[in-house]
Amino acid sequence: LERRTVRRTNMWSCASSATLSPSVLQRTNLRATRRSDSRVRGSTRARTKMGSSNADGPKIFPESSQVADALADLTMKAADEAIKERGSFAVAVAGGSLINLLGGLKGKQDVDWSNWHVFWVDERCVPHSDPDSNFGGAVKALLGEVPIPSTQLYAIDESLCPQNAGAAKACAEEYDARLKSLSREILPVSGAGLPVFDLLLLGFGPDGHICSLFPDHALLSVTEPWILPIADSPKPPPERITFSLPVVNAAKSKCFTAVGEGKAEMAATIIKKSSSSGDSFVPASLVTGDIVWLMDEAGASKL
Repeated sequence: LERRTVRRTNMWSCASSATLSPSVLQRTNLRATRRSDSRVRGSTRARTKMGSSNADGPKIFPESSQVADALADLTMKAADEAIKERGSFAVAVAGGSLINLLGGLKGKQDVDWSNWHVFWVDERCVPHSDPDSNFGGAVKALLGEVPIPSTQLYAIDESLCPQNAGAAKACAEEYDARLKSLSREILPVSGAGLPVFDLLLLGFGPDGHICSLFPDHALLSVTEPWILPIADSPKPPPERITFSLPVVNAAKSKCFTAVGEGKAEMAATIIKKSSSSGDSFVPASLVTGDIVWLMDEAGASKL
């Protein structure tokens, strides 16, 4: 009985295949393929709404508040790893719209703030109380509300810039010397003589600039010292200090954020050009190494 059942099943399968014409088989396979593609697209949409990336690509979230939370989580993870490794965490932050996202770190529990060391990837040569100060903006957004020792907030020496004109050179030299004087437990140095920050939190401008490294500017090719003066910034105020591009690229990890439609077009341009060799007219595309993008749906709308 068992053998006869098997024989009938096989005969039915063979007969079914034999009676189906090639055109019918083709339509059947096409319908199956479409159902499979539909399931994949639905799965992709679901992952994107929860915050995801494809093959280590941009992580996209529905709302800007979720980007702030993801930025906080990423930063805390980097801090935990660095503190376990050598007892301190070296993070450098940008100004601009990124500062507002730092508020996601407020109220976080189990953060070892006492071992955080905070630097700035660039700074305007102005007093800390000036509205243009990146340091001042970060204090208002976060640093004034968390217990990082003030001696571990590496702000520009405001005594060197009572006014902006003529201040960049002295400010850059002092900041460069101060960073180079730090112990290797606070700020490790690579074999190439470059500082190795654990994390850089980077913004970018509508022209694609990062830090105070502007499109096709001569400073993009300067490799020494670590901190560069710029006296002709196309954005006011004109005199600033900035990390060099090699210092940016020497960091363990870099994080870009793109929130809102105003960031969408340039974010897409940066990501596209980064996949080749970069473009000096889009300085952010010259950043290399371990890079994470955190975006809301509006910021990712041009990808």
